[in-house]
Order: sequence, then C-alpha cells, then structure tokens
Amino acid sequence: MMNRFCRYIEKVFDFGWRNAQLKDPRRRPRIPLGAIWGGVFFLFVLRQRSLNAMEGQLRQPRRMERLIGPQKPSADRMGQVLSLMDPDPLRAMLSGMNHQLGRNKGLKNGWPFRVGAIDGHEFFSLPSSLLSPMLAASAAG
Repeated sequence: MMNRFCRYIEKVFDFGWRNAQLKDPRRRPRIPLGAIWGGVFFLFVLRQRSLNAMEGQLRQPRRMERLIGPQKPSADRMGQVLSLMDPDPLRAMLSGMNHQLGRNKGLKNGWPFRVGAIDGHEFFSLPSSLLSPMLAASAAG
C-alpha cells in the first residue's frame, strides 16, 4: 500500500521535484534534505505521534525508499534540520500541492480547510474534541 501511495504522490504532485526545491543552511549535509522532509511528511501520513516513532518506521527495510532514499534520518536529525529551515519554501510546496488537488477536482468546497481521503484510507484526522470547537468557531464567524 505504501509503495502505491508513493507512486501516486509522485505522479500527481511531482513530489520528488518539489522536494528538490527545498533548501536548508547546512554546508555539506550527509543526509539529503529531501530524505529529512520525506520522513517528516510520512510522519503525518502514517499518523505517527512523534519523530521517534517515525524513526522506527523508517528503519524497516525498503520502507519508503522510493521517495526518501536509502539514507534515512534519525529523529534527532529530522528535528535539528527542520528547526534550521525557512518555513516559506515549505508553505509554497504545500500550497502548490493543495492547488493541484483543486485543479484535479479532488477537493472542492468553499471552506478554508480541506480534508481528504485517498482510496478509502484515512491519512489525516482530527480528534472530535478538536474538531467541534473549530466547526463552532467557523459557523459563528
């Protein structure tokens, strides 16, 4: 299933090219930035609760190597590099992916927030305790 998802985001969003556009201030990195950002991206996709939990997922052989590569970052390294990065290129990347979903008519609504399910599998979710105040605030505003 993960291999299929990797092929999908590469085909639809050109994820590898978008990854290559990201920059960080390290001079001679041993682990490419794309591998670090890919690890963090999959942290959200797999609904892991921490960078340490994600590191355990990354250590499994041949898991997510299609987009991350053979050199997989540790939890500490992911946190260190993300703290150094400028958030504007990340925002541009995510905004471009969101725009692509709109162009593909994958997500169409008038709300400022979007929620999606791919192949009937839920990749992102909010607990109902957080969702109820957000819906009440948007209805009141």
